[in-house]
Amino acid sequence: MTTQEATPQTTQPTPWYTEFFGTNDIYTDSDIEYQDPELTREMVDCVTALAPPHSHPRLLDLACGTGRHSVPLAAAGYRVTGADLSPHYLAQAGRRAEAAHSTAAFTRADMRDLSAFADGAFDTVVNLHTSFGFFPTEEEELQVLREVRRVLTPGGRFVIDVINRDAFLRQTSEVFGAHPRDQFVIRTYDDSTGRTFLHEEVFDPLTSRISWTVTEPAPPDAPARTSTADYRVFSAHELTGLLRTAGLTPGAVYGDYARTPFTIHAPSIVCVATA
Repeated sequence: MTTQEATPQTTQPTPWYTEFFGTNDIYTDSDIEYQDPELTREMVDCVTALAPPHSHPRLLDLACGTGRHSVPLAAAGYRVTGADLSPHYLAQAGRRAEAAHSTAAFTRADMRDLSAFADGAFDTVVNLHTSFGFFPTEEEELQVLREVRRVLTPGGRFVIDVINRDAFLRQTSEVFGAHPRDQFVIRTYDDSTGRTFLHEEVFDPLTSRISWTVTEPAPPDAPARTSTADYRVFSAHELTGLLRTAGLTPGAVYGDYARTPFTIHAPSIVCVATA
């Protein structure tokens, strides 16, 4: 396991993802899907089916987080580099790789600026578990995809999965007010791990962004722990359109990691695109 560093590029002084994926770390504590080893295996199997390691061995795990996918992908036969902006997550990824005696290497980089990597450096790029749509403008999201295109070798494959906006909007909603931002709110909670986390998702129809606040209640004499993410969700035609604009050629689109044919009711958009 090796680590190198690239200077990150930011457009906001205090972007939401700095805290949400930082030392507060409420995301990895509260996201049950993130903690599900079976789901992780399904995601890794999906990648190996769509971009087999024998033909696409050099892999970039973009927004690798704590190495949840990087380490098992390396075990599956890829030469893995994980890239993430969070030093906190990269430290966890390094420890995970060391514990598994993994060859995965990690680099600190902003998704919009992958200048740490040469043109055509990878045969495969993966961006998994809705790790796209984080930036405030569509141009910045296109910059991410253009960088993916640049670092892919000709014929290389990009595997991306995001929440399906159309399926998200079919969930039960509560109407709280006349302002568009108040018209679609989902409040849930989870206590399956023995700790209680409150989730509030507010959808803005004018931007297709979700403001997702996670709160861990605290006793009366202590402050609650809370953090908010703010990210865009996509319909399938929007995502494939962005891929084309960035110079990638969308191929098959699936509705889950088992590669079930996509429908508007599918929970995810899993797409493989070619450079």
